Amino acid sequence: MKFFKLFILFFLFFSVPTFAQKVIKHKVKSGESIYSIAKKYDVTQSEIYGLNPKLKGAVLGLNAEVKIPNKKFKEQEKPTKKEVADKKANADKNDNLKNTEVSAQIQGNSKATHAVKAKETLYSISKKYGVTMETLCELNPELKTSNLKTGMKLQLPNMEEATVPEKVLKEENKVVETINVASAEPMVSNVDIVHKVLPKETLYGISRQTGVSIEEITRLNPSVANGLKIDQFLIIKKGTGETIENKAEVVEVQKEVELAKPLSAENLSKAELLIAKASEHIGTRYRRGGTSPGGFDCSGFMLFTFKNLDMSLPRTSHEMGNYGQRVERSQAQKGDLIFFATFGKGRISHVGMVTEVLDDEIKFIHSSTSQGVMISSTKEDYYARSFVKINRVLKD
Repeated sequence: MKFFKLFILFFLFFSVPTFAQKVIKHKVKSGESIYSIAKKYDVTQSEIYGLNPKLKGAVLGLNAEVKIPNKKFKEQEKPTKKEVADKKANADKNDNLKNTEVSAQIQGNSKATHAVKAKETLYSISKKYGVTMETLCELNPELKTSNLKTGMKLQLPNMEEATVPEKVLKEENKVVETINVASAEPMVSNVDIVHKVLPKETLYGISRQTGVSIEEITRLNPSVANGLKIDQFLIIKKGTGETIENKAEVVEVQKEVELAKPLSAENLSKAELLIAKASEHIGTRYRRGGTSPGGFDCSGFMLFTFKNLDMSLPRTSHEMGNYGQRVERSQAQKGDLIFFATFGKGRISHVGMVTEVLDDEIKFIHSSTSQGVMISSTKEDYYARSFVKINRVLKD
């Protein structure tokens, strides 16, 4: 019985690879001839000689290796050009269908999800889908207490539900034409609202972000027909062109322009970098005195974040409150430091960094004692009551 099993295994071991080979190699045994070998493998002598021309007319030696054509071998046919083209067309069609399904999900036909890939950050994912980091955190509460992990499935909002991350009238997107105060002639205020194109941004994303249709953006910026360029400034809304009637009004407008002076394009880019770097640590635990990814306190987190720009901030939140230039709450921009008196009595005891400015709300990233690194809002009662001021530290 054991001998029979061994025989079966031996047969399978040698027969399976044999079928997969184009040529079988046979060792000549005592008494064999080309004729008997041909009969054994059901081939002709001519076919054997065709593979072994040196054997023709020679004496067949014992243990000599003879190549035998394998009739059971089927050579895979090469696809025709038409078959290759059809296969590619089908693949493209499947890709388009897949993209359509994803687009349909995001547009509200069903809840969409995103599987986190290696090296992705909350910031990069928010940019990819044109939603805010805050929206992602709201839809995925686990992000408030744990880090982003490869393979994690994030819920994405329907297009109808997605919040617009940037307001069209945000001060950082204003470009103001210089007004000649000395002139007593009637003048025109020409304030254009523009958007700076960031890496990997699309017209669709910019349209959603600003609330302006793709058609309108294209009308105001004919050059987009040739594609978007990184750091390109797009006009989102033209200035009013209203006439200023007298010098007194001109002076008043000039004062308003000075208050609304936006960050430079370079500093806007720096602010975006800081937000991207800081968001990589969402979910990192709070640690008193901590200044590393092993755990942060509020000022330690700011210290660590701004080191990405080789900027050295004071160590404590109270000391940071005296650093930089104080700005009005209405003039807040991304990258500004925002301060709170969480222990009361007006003394600064907590700090964060502004990530988004809406009409009557400021969102900021910080390290909270309860949940570690997270994004919060000035609309939350706790921070609304304890808000102190905002300082600009990104300066030309």
